[in-house]
Amino acid sequence: MTIGSHIESFFGLELEQFDTSSGIKNESLALRIEVDWEAADEGKTILSILEAVAADPKAKDISALIIGAWEEAFETGIQPLIDLLVQQKGVFTSLKAVFFAEMTYEENEISWIQQGDYSAFWPAYPQLEHVQIRGMEGLSLGEFQHENLKTLIVETGGLGTDVIQHVANANLPSLEHLELWLGDENYGWDGSVDDIAPLLNVERRPSLKFLGLKNSEIADEIAGLLATSSLLSQLKTLDLSMGNISDKGAEAILASADKFRHLSKLNLAHHYFSDDMMGKLSALAIPLDLSGQEQYDDGERYIEVSE
Repeated sequence: MTIGSHIESFFGLELEQFDTSSGIKNESLALRIEVDWEAADEGKTILSILEAVAADPKAKDISALIIGAWEEAFETGIQPLIDLLVQQKGVFTSLKAVFFAEMTYEENEISWIQQGDYSAFWPAYPQLEHVQIRGMEGLSLGEFQHENLKTLIVETGGLGTDVIQHVANANLPSLEHLELWLGDENYGWDGSVDDIAPLLNVERRPSLKFLGLKNSEIADEIAGLLATSSLLSQLKTLDLSMGNISDKGAEAILASADKFRHLSKLNLAHHYFSDDMMGKLSALAIPLDLSGQEQYDDGERYIEVSE
């Protein structure tokens, strides 16, 4: 599966598509900007559109911004937009949520999206609560800390261990929702379960309630790691969906079943469980998502989103 549709809401808000001819109409909505193929052919750039947003009198009241497709995103990175947001931090004083590179596979495959360096972005926006990033090519979160960030989502077809290390080292005392799409080694994933372990440091994640280690080709090993983690006890939702988890991972969960029974939800959608194992998991008597039972393809197990 690939990402075939755009989000319909963001940060709990309905969306407004920004139009340079009319400006911001409703500053209480989440504002979306993009450059489609037709606009790109006419010479429009996403940078000029973001500049127009910054020049709008209502920009100071925008709380949520979605940056969609831009011209030639498979070879032109998002760095100029990150830099402009940093420069215009005095304008976007109400900004609390940003989605960087919200685009479908028709606009750009997830592993082709050219990302950027977010090091200067974090200190420029201390009021941020939600940051969502799609794409891995050229991505760097930097060595960062943030007092108010509640949600961090990084969606990739293959996440580099340098980014995982940045997240593990980050001081994020308010973080409640952490979601990482780990991906496939053919598209950028270069780690092991040992690289995941530092993410589970309880002292660095005192507020974490939702942990998503998704879209992973080492889902079995991650399930085993979580079964022995002290972080598990403070979670309400554990999301291991979109990966290639099999009966081996399920056995690790069942062997430590008492540690999982407090969860409000355990998401295991897109899996390779046998019918028998699905029955055993269902007996845990916790809310489970076991949708998307996949079949082995010549002994291979695939994740949901890679290219």
